Amino acid sequence: MRNALIRLEKAAEEARKEVIEPALDDEIGIGDRVAGVQRVKREQPIVTDNATALEMLEAAGVDPAEVVRVNPKQFIDTLNRTDVNPSAVIDREEHTYYRQDE
Repeated sequence: MRNALIRLEKAAEEARKEVIEPALDDEIGIGDRVAGVQRVKREQPIVTDNATALEMLEAAGVDPAEVVRVNPKQFIDTLNRTDVNPSAVIDREEHTYYRQDE
């Protein structure tokens, strides 16, 4: 039952992203609020070429380890396929937060 609910939730999320949000994009402007939900726009820089970016850091005399962030989930998943135990550098943090009721 739990797995069925998880699959249903994922299907609903996918439908929202692929069908509902594009339809709403035509009706709701950025910054507008409807029924307690606001459409916002966020810009985030991305690195388009990791190898070149790392070479640029090294050329600038910067240790790439000082600026590169390791994705914990990908790190654990990758190392779980090897004989290396990732627990030496993995810790857990807890936090609470608020979100709008669905």
